[in-house]
Amino acid sequence: MFENTHFDRLSVCVLILLLALLGITLSFHSNAAEDSDELKKRSMEAYKQFNNMTEDQRNSAMENMSETDKNMVMMGAAQINNKVNETIQAMAPPNTEMASIYELRSGNFTNSGNISKVSGISRILSVNNNEFLRFEHFNLTNGPELHVYFTNKGDLVNSKDLGILKGNIGPQNYFLGDIANKYDTVVIASKPFKMVYAKAILEP
Repeated sequence: MFENTHFDRLSVCVLILLLALLGITLSFHSNAAEDSDELKKRSMEAYKQFNNMTEDQRNSAMENMSETDKNMVMMGAAQINNKVNETIQAMAPPNTEMASIYELRSGNFTNSGNISKVSGISRILSVNNNEFLRFEHFNLTNGPELHVYFTNKGDLVNSKDLGILKGNIGPQNYFLGDIANKYDTVVIASKPFKMVYAKAILEP
């Protein structure tokens, strides 16, 4: 377990100390002399420290982080863009032609609150009788360890985790197997922060 290892405790302490030393608030009432570039730099440092931790280390760190600390990590993550460009052809098995493709359901992405901005379409496609989730015209504010969840009405507790978001910008595919008809809403959320960044309700 995490709490039984000196190295893991030290890693968490380093993050907490880093955030404490930064001494930064995100309030508009903070010192006007605070340079925005310096704020971005410091938030990036906090995010990199957090991102380099193991999952157990992150979970332990979360127990000691204030809301300001969390905002610093989120601000750092938002500065990074991970671009992908997966084609529809990539959903077909290697060395095979795409015999058939049709859309089963789709929906537009909407953001959740004011922590993110998102645009794009989520589609369930049948490709050679295999079903995939595909994002198109996709652009999302990046966040700490964003995952793609297939849910019923946004319920993350009983959802299917499709894995880490491949990129916050660009078209991408996720294999669904036999679960395409079991869920109705795609949710993108930060796994460690348990915060929803975007969702799309899929309809015929």
